[in-house]
Amino acid sequence: MSKLLLVFTLAFATVSTLAVASADDHAEMKKEHAAAHKQHDRWASEHAKMRVEHMRALAAIARLQAHIYEHEAELVEHDEEIRDHEDHTMHHGEEIAAHEKSGDATDHEKLEKEHADFAASHAAMAKKHEEVQASHEKLHTLLEQLIVMVKGIK
Repeated sequence: MSKLLLVFTLAFATVSTLAVASADDHAEMKKEHAAAHKQHDRWASEHAKMRVEHMRALAAIARLQAHIYEHEAELVEHDEEIRDHEDHTMHHGEEIAAHEKSGDATDHEKLEKEHADFAASHAAMAKKHEEVQASHEKLHTLLEQLIVMVKGIK
């Protein structure tokens, strides 16, 4: 019976030792899990901040794109004003030629008034062109800076 008691005692001691070792292992595993969970939370938080930055950057790009479209619309409008003004210039030239043939004084007064209107319209168009040009230069400078910055992104 003493052999049996010895075997039983050794077996119990081994199981007890394994239980203590397992408890130590489990504690270490739990500690690693907690550290990993904390790291995952930090990563998720960092990703959320990155996504917010991306959304704000895309919103800024959308505003820039809208500004470019608005500038394009200004160019189209100004082109139409130029065409109308050029058409008026051609008709005014034809009226001058007709007046030179007739020599009528009332026609001359009418031509002078039309020419004064033409000159005022031309001055307003020149001012508008300067504004469009300045807007374009500002926009183009910003776009060039953006292009340089984007080239550095990988």
